[in-house]
Amino acid sequence: MSDDARRPRWALIALIAAVALVVVIALVAVFLRGNPVQYAEDTPEGVVQRYSQAVVDGDLDTALTYVVAEVADTCDRIETPDQMRVTLVKTTQTGDGAQVDVRITTVYDSGPLGTNEYSSDGTFRLVTSGDSSLIESAPWELAVCSEMQR
Repeated sequence: MSDDARRPRWALIALIAAVALVVVIALVAVFLRGNPVQYAEDTPEGVVQRYSQAVVDGDLDTALTYVVAEVADTCDRIETPDQMRVTLVKTTQTGDGAQVDVRITTVYDSGPLGTNEYSSDGTFRLVTSGDSSLIESAPWELAVCSEMQR
């Protein structure tokens, strides 16, 4: 067999091997993708994470345990959307607490072309109380009390 006849066969084998490698890498990435990072409960990120999860789960009583007493005690409860994702963007320490910036993605009904989503940026303001942080204000999408919206 001539060299010209072998080249296309090797090129085809190399192409198939490359595609198989890409597929294996994609499958490994999907299956090894773990759960979101769980932040320590006594950090501003951990407080926002636990509060947000309670809001998404509809557990407003638990959510209020992460809110400053002045707001939680006089809370005029409001409903929040059912399906949303909250992603940490950054945390900034302030003189008396922290500011936690997040990206909030609200998922609405699925349509014929896929899900209908809307994303916006929001900020939680936290104050330090003893060894922990408590939420003073939250983005409107995640505020369980009207007093928390700023």
